[in-house]
Amino acid sequence: SEGEEIAHCANCGLILHTEEEKKAQKIRPLQYVIAAEDSPLLLKTISKMMQERGIAKQVESCKNGEEFISKVTERIKQNQPVSLAILDVAMPILNGINAAVIFRAIERGFDRRRLTPILFFTAYKCDDTFKKVLKYTAPAKYINKGTGSSPEQFADRLYQVIYQLLAEQ
Repeated sequence: SEGEEIAHCANCGLILHTEEEKKAQKIRPLQYVIAAEDSPLLLKTISKMMQERGIAKQVESCKNGEEFISKVTERIKQNQPVSLAILDVAMPILNGINAAVIFRAIERGFDRRRLTPILFFTAYKCDDTFKKVLKYTAPAKYINKGTGSSPEQFADRLYQVIYQLLAEQ
């Protein structure tokens, strides 16, 4: 009848916003984003997309969760902000879920009043157990890598999820 049509991502169900909607709701570029992913190609794609689209001024890359924890701990100790954390769920040494739980403990230990948004991504479906992880590590979102998608397609979906996560802040 008089309902409006809303576009959703076929992989994760995320509501996709039009360019006009994004322009109407300006989001300031993030100062510092840290991304942990064991694929160098995907890390490069994430960093390039975020800087080209004006989402982030600085994107730091980590090859696993252990390196991520080391870098964010050092920033927090020096009272430097972390605007967004992007974590692959399946990484060697320390996976993204464990890294996120440790990160939240560090933020609480340093009495951070505003928690850093976390964006998880993986090739696995978001099941009930993972939904509990998202709730526990909130503010957090999930994006499916999409097994058949190109790095550019993934970058477009990533942009949509980051936009939605930051719009909720």
